[in-house]
Amino acid sequence: MLRRRRIIAFLLVAGIAGWLLSGGSNFQAAEIPSPPTAGQFELSTESEGHTRTALVHIPKNYNAQTPPPLVIALHGAGGGAESILEHDNWAELADEKGFVVVAPNGLPARPRLPGNFLANPQLWNSGQLREGSPRSKIDDVAYIRVLLDELAKKVPYDKDRVFATGHSNGGGMTFRLGAEMADRLAAIGTVAGMVAVDKPQPAKPLPTLFIFGTADPLLPIDGGESTLPWGTRTTPPVADLMQKWADAIGCETEPTTISDDDAIKKVRYRSKKMGPELTVLYLHGHGHQWPGASRNLPARLIGPITSKLDATAELWKFFENSTK
Repeated sequence: MLRRRRIIAFLLVAGIAGWLLSGGSNFQAAEIPSPPTAGQFELSTESEGHTRTALVHIPKNYNAQTPPPLVIALHGAGGGAESILEHDNWAELADEKGFVVVAPNGLPARPRLPGNFLANPQLWNSGQLREGSPRSKIDDVAYIRVLLDELAKKVPYDKDRVFATGHSNGGGMTFRLGAEMADRLAAIGTVAGMVAVDKPQPAKPLPTLFIFGTADPLLPIDGGESTLPWGTRTTPPVADLMQKWADAIGCETEPTTISDDDAIKKVRYRSKKMGPELTVLYLHGHGHQWPGASRNLPARLIGPITSKLDATAELWKFFENSTK
């Protein structure tokens, strides 16, 4: 009975927090104008019989004649496009650095019913979902391909500089894009995402940055059972996940420590053939929260918030350097 009460309390608080992180508003974006101008717009596409939506942030001084880079930003389970654009600061950085960012919305766990953080959260088919569930039958990689094609018609972007990032379940989906859609990407970077693809075999190795808090209660560093707002799960040690991805992109499976101080341990999985590498930033004592976010979930739900790292800025710097 006590365990049940704790879970109910967890779910209620998590539901409120999820509403807050999604903006707690009825934000409505207009369709992309033609020709495209700076601002935030909605793009609807059809994929596998579902109408899918995404928010597109076009930066100030956008010029279709000199197409800028594109970042695909994927929210976590229960979140939405607005949260990763606004609270994780991708829209602000896009304006500052001059790239386009597209933030698609995941479909609910029961895709034919309205989304609800507590009862029917928006999420991604990253490989983590229960096999045979309605949501696991929907191909989100196919949707992202359609999204990129439709976006290119309306907002020209540099197809040689397309990057993907995501948080938590969106981070797991980022790894899946890297495994199954490497032909459309230049690099990937995730925060607290799980490599859930079985035996990933990307068409080409991609430079990868993984940012992870060592006190993350939802993806424990040593593996084991954790409690999510929607139940419990068991995950392998994070080192095992990193070894799997390092092997997939042609890197050594044992990391080299680059630096280690009170705040961050930086390790790198070196390429076996002078190719792209996997870099991991372990944030000492940090939980599941996106580092540097402007709005945070309660620490008792997602662990401590100790890192001063601006993950969005760090990921963009990594993306820029990966194509130089």
